[in-house]
Amino acid sequence: MASELQDTLDRIINKSNILIEKYRVLASEKEELEVKLELLQEDNERLRKDNETLKQENEYIKMAREIAPSPEKAAQVRSMISSLVRDIDKCINQLNE
Repeated sequence: MASELQDTLDRIINKSNILIEKYRVLASEKEELEVKLELLQEDNERLRKDNETLKQENEYIKMAREIAPSPEKAAQVRSMISSLVRDIDKCINQLNE
């Protein structure tokens, strides 16, 4: 009878040791996952801010395209300004003579 009690006690001790080891492993995994979660949350926040910045820049580009002339009109305006500058230079030369 004493040996049966000793065997039962040994099994309980072994099972307790197994449970303690499993607890330690799970606690370690939990800490690792908490660190990983924190890093992912920081990364998510950074990406959210980047996304907001890119959305804002996209809106600015859209507005600039609507306000700015087309490339053809921009070339015409440059040509017109160049012509006006040449005319002004001629006038200045005539005044200097």
